Amino acid sequence: MIKNALSKLLRTLSVLLIFIPFFIQSCKFVSDTASPITADSTSSVITGNVTDYLSGQAVKNATVKILGAYQDVTTQTNDLGYYTSQVQLYNNSNLTIIISKTGYISDTSSIYAELGKTVTASTVQLSTVPGSHTGTPGNPVSIYIQSVTPAVIGVKESGSQETAQLVFVVQDSAGIPMDGDHTVKVIFSIGSGPGGGEFISPPYIMTNKSGQAIVNLTSGTKAGAVQIIAEIDQASGTILSRPVGVTIHGGLPEINHFSISPAEHNFPGYDTYGVTDKIMVFVGDKYANPVKPQTAIYFTTTGGIIEGSALTDNQGIGSVNLISADPKPIDPTLGPGFGTITASTVDENNTTISKTTIVLFSGIPMLSISPTTFNIPNGGAQNFNYTLMDENGNPLAGGTSITVTVGGTNVAAEGDVAVTLPDTQSKTWTNFGFTVYDTADTINVVNPVSIEVSTSGPNGGEHLTISGTSR
Repeated sequence: MIKNALSKLLRTLSVLLIFIPFFIQSCKFVSDTASPITADSTSSVITGNVTDYLSGQAVKNATVKILGAYQDVTTQTNDLGYYTSQVQLYNNSNLTIIISKTGYISDTSSIYAELGKTVTASTVQLSTVPGSHTGTPGNPVSIYIQSVTPAVIGVKESGSQETAQLVFVVQDSAGIPMDGDHTVKVIFSIGSGPGGGEFISPPYIMTNKSGQAIVNLTSGTKAGAVQIIAEIDQASGTILSRPVGVTIHGGLPEINHFSISPAEHNFPGYDTYGVTDKIMVFVGDKYANPVKPQTAIYFTTTGGIIEGSALTDNQGIGSVNLISADPKPIDPTLGPGFGTITASTVDENNTTISKTTIVLFSGIPMLSISPTTFNIPNGGAQNFNYTLMDENGNPLAGGTSITVTVGGTNVAAEGDVAVTLPDTQSKTWTNFGFTVYDTADTINVVNPVSIEVSTSGPNGGEHLTISGTSR
């Protein structure tokens, strides 16, 4: 009897011993995740957790640095990968969180902290540093790109580096890279690219003792992004990596793919100094791709002053400001007000190539009308011509408006009575006309009529008024 009771007691104790660790771990989880710290009016509580990117397991004892508060804070993750810390703040702030641990690639993120509140940061998944885990690797489960050198290459014959080296790493579920005794075959292909003859070599390779598979990409004649696919075929399935790892940029400028254009062909800079007009260039290589970024373009002008140079962007576009100032431009053919802007660069043959554009510096508005007196007969009409130009006889800047107002009894007008000028250099936009009609049959009744022509716009305003009669 006593023996049976003792046996039952021992079995009960065995069961308790089995569950005690789980109970302790559960209590620890509650203790670690339920922060006893509370935020007040001068602080915020930051919480978060850190896991391993591949396994999803908690990363304990990771160092967490919180920067940007009243004072920088350093803490660590607990056994379940959680961290909690109170930070003092001047006011609501964007904070930087840096998480690091030996054997892992550090992670940097940001969070918006509010006074008096507990803020939970996004879960951070740390990736292991290749080679940081030791031991015999298991079956490969992932392949990632470790480095691309350089990340940008030039098109063929551009004078830039034309080949990039991509290093992939194959590792098992614990993040252990393949070694010399556990090599795997990695097959490479181009998933997408500009289609200018770019190619990779070799098409396949066995991983080295560090689990690396190295492939080279050589550019073709077209610019664009290139996606390299690394593939491992095994019985359990296919492992793929599809990074867009390399960008091919264009070559050197070519005269037939070199353009220049002002934002405004006509800007009010003849009499007013300090007015700006953007001058843009569009530069391509001989394959009609944008030239490589940071290609230098130089500018000169025959009127005003201009910013001396611009560097092209990824689309081969660059711009500078033309600034109205002395000297006032005079074109030998077009006359006063017309300036020539020249953009220059160097092609693949080290030859200077240039393109030019004409910009009109327009001046103050000048109005005139003909005739200046009139007597419209009963039921009749009178034609009027008027001109609007600057002092050099050139049209005013785009957006200039012209309004004709007729005042009087039984009269109406039609024609160029409401005009808005386009951005133009053509002098046809300086001459206008309209007609005023007598609309009533009132014989021997003389009515006074006034006509006002007014203009407003970038060049300034002007108006004139004439008077006459209608019968």
